[in-house]
Amino acid sequence: MYFDYLNVLVFILVGLVFVFANLLLASVIRPKRTTEEGLETYECGEETIGGAWVQFDIRYYTVALVYVVFAVEIAFLFPWALVLKEALAGTGAAAGKGIGWFVLVEGFLFVVILLLGLIYVWAKGDLDWVLSYSGQTYQPKFPSTRLDRVAKVRDIETELEAQREAAKKAASATPEPSAG
Repeated sequence: MYFDYLNVLVFILVGLVFVFANLLLASVIRPKRTTEEGLETYECGEETIGGAWVQFDIRYYTVALVYVVFAVEIAFLFPWALVLKEALAGTGAAAGKGIGWFVLVEGFLFVVILLLGLIYVWAKGDLDWVLSYSGQTYQPKFPSTRLDRVAKVRDIETELEAQREAAKKAASATPEPSAG
């Protein structure tokens, strides 16, 4: 009985040694990138612009998810299509079962459900790459872009400097009381 546990332990140890040996070997063999260009995250000949925390439009994800859903569902149709001929003929695994027409109707029902999903996504407008918006233009309550703040700070600094200059001129324009 303990031999079975020993087999599992040996399997885990061999797996761990394999993983860490490959990581160590890869760190020794791989090229060392010491230049600034080699250490960049996105290395394709184009200079990176801005940070990595860019907000992507949700349509990229929506279209990708719709594609993945339909690609996976189409993959389910291949085995169905392979056994459909045998199911309709009543040969092979379906011999004597009489499930040929049931399999055919079930496959078409599956395709109809997929088609209804596609129609829904299309009607909702999620497949439109450029969406139209008919509502009001968004106006933030507190418009505070960086450029606006810099302009406001410059205006405040200019106003403070003008007040200082005015105070200096006023101080120099008033005659000092004579001591006497």
